[in-house]
Amino acid sequence: MSGPRMNAAPINGNSRRPNYVRVPPIERPSSSQHDDLIKFIQESWSKVSQEVGRNAGNTATYYREQEPEMLKNFEPFDLDAYWGKRGIQNVQHQ
Repeated sequence: MSGPRMNAAPINGNSRRPNYVRVPPIERPSSSQHDDLIKFIQESWSKVSQEVGRNAGNTATYYREQEPEMLKNFEPFDLDAYWGKRGIQNVQHQ
């Protein structure tokens, strides 16, 4: 046995579509932290833009990381080659 069914027929002969209430969009309150962050970003970008404008005729300066002394003789280990050689050796010795 099934439960009650919804009747889609208009009530009292009224075939108009129902009126829906429009909900205004939610406005986020302005927070001072948010405003401070926006102000900081704007001021920082302004300083960078001014500095780039002053140095427009100069060449660009690039950051070059110095290698630590202990890594000067470092050679990477090829793990794929190691496992390949080991697999071949295992096959040959069987």
